[in-house]
Amino acid sequence: MQNFLSRHQVAEMLGISLVTLHNHKKKGILKPSHKVGRKPLYLLEDVLEQIKLSNTKNLRYDR
Repeated sequence: MQNFLSRHQVAEMLGISLVTLHNHKKKGILKPSHKVGRKPLYLLEDVLEQIKLSNTKNLRYDR
C-alpha cells in the first residue's frame, strides 16, 4: 500500500517552506504523484529519496 503525504507534511519533512516546495515542483525536483481534487499528494518513497539526495549533496559541499 502506498503512503501519500500532503504538501504541508512534505515541507515539514524536508524542512522547507511551501514556497520552496512549489519551486521544487516547477523545476521538476519533486513533483506530486497524484491529485485529489485540487490537492497535490506526494508519495512517501519520493520524499524519502529526495531527503537522501539532499543529504548526499550537503556532504559534497562540506569538503
